[in-house]
Amino acid sequence: MKIESILFPTDFSQKSSAAREHALYLAEALGAKVHILHAIEPLEYETLDEEIREFYGNLEKLLGEKMADEKKVFGDKGINVDTEIIIGQRWRVINNFANEKETDIIVMGSHGFKTETGEVSVGTTSHKVMFTAPCPVLIVRHENG
Repeated sequence: MKIESILFPTDFSQKSSAAREHALYLAEALGAKVHILHAIEPLEYETLDEEIREFYGNLEKLLGEKMADEKKVFGDKGINVDTEIIIGQRWRVINNFANEKETDIIVMGSHGFKTETGEVSVGTTSHKVMFTAPCPVLIVRHENG
């Protein structure tokens, strides 16, 4: 199997930085293209009034700036990269995008949410992607401290 296309979904959090480093390493080592994706979880309203449209417009502008910063990190390393911001359920957006772009691997972070008893909480975005993705998934856990 040859890895030519890597999907790096990001939420722009500090916890995504470890996954970014893995995606960078793989892309450099393999000469692969990277797709950086951010999914905006939709608000659930019966109708979208002007205030909500304005909210989404401002959010997309802010996230576009963050996406440009992410793109620069990869571009500065000479990696072929494109970016996309999509509104929808994160895990579905990630899997649909991976399928449409014929991604060879998804490299994403995990927040490692835990229950009150210390057990890992299944049901996070990374877990849903891992079990339903159309390609292999590398989940990079963020260490606290």
